[in-house]
Amino acid sequence: MAVKHLFLAILSKKAMHGYDLKNAFEQLVSNQWSLNFGQVYTTLTRLERDGLVSAEEIRQEEKPDKKIYRLTMEGQRQLNLWLGQEAEWSVFHDELSFQLAALEYIDRSKAAKLLSDYRLYLLQLMNELILKKADIKDENSLTAWIFERNIMKAEADLKWIELYSQNRV
Repeated sequence: MAVKHLFLAILSKKAMHGYDLKNAFEQLVSNQWSLNFGQVYTTLTRLERDGLVSAEEIRQEEKPDKKIYRLTMEGQRQLNLWLGQEAEWSVFHDELSFQLAALEYIDRSKAAKLLSDYRLYLLQLMNELILKKADIKDENSLTAWIFERNIMKAEADLKWIELYSQNRV
C-alpha cells in the first residue's frame, strides 16, 4: 500500500505528528494525491497497531495535546523490504483494461468511443504533466523522473489507441 509505505519513508527521516505527516506526504507526491485527515489517522492507527510506528503524547500549554509518531525498528525493516521488492506488472490491473474486457463481453462496438474519450483525457493529462514537470527546477529529481515516466506512459497509450483505431475499428 503506497500511503503506508510513504508514511514509513517520511518517518524514517524524523518523527512528526499527523498534520505534518499529511503535508510531507502531499509535498512528496507533488500535490498529486490529497489525503483527508481521516485517512491519515486511520493509517497511523494501523501502523501503530502493527508495531511499525510508536506514538508519544506531547502535552502543550494552551493547545490540545498532540501525538508524535516515530518509526520503530520493525517499521524500518518493513520499509527496507518494500523498497527492495520488484514492482509487479499486471496486464489487467487498471481501470481501462477492465472496461475493455467488459465491453468485449457486453458490446464490443462501444470500445471505440471509450478509447476516443480516453485519448482526449490523455492529451489533457500530458499537458498538465508537462507543465508540472517544467515547474521542477532540478531535472534530476526523482519527482521529475516520475512525471517523465507518466508522460511516456501516456504517449505509449496514445500510440496504442492510434494503432487500435487504424487496424481494428
